[in-house]
Amino acid sequence: MSVTINDPAAVSTLASVTGVEVEIRGPDGQLLGRFTPAPRPGMSFPELGVTDEEMERRLNDPNAKWVTGDEVMARLRSLRGTH
Repeated sequence: MSVTINDPAAVSTLASVTGVEVEIRGPDGQLLGRFTPAPRPGMSFPELGVTDEEMERRLNDPNAKWVTGDEVMARLRSLRGTH
């Protein structure tokens, strides 16, 4: 289902949202829903708030330390003191 918004101010506000999901609330503060902006050129995953260029830079960073899920879980267990 889609909803057409005819209020230019509301359209402008929603069009300015970048990167993250935002809550849409009525004048009384009641939560009406959540809005995730459509992907824009250069931003394949707007919910991450990272441009494609930044994502590529991070993925190709020679100084990045990558760990497996098992390594993460082992580290969390060590912090809790359980093995």
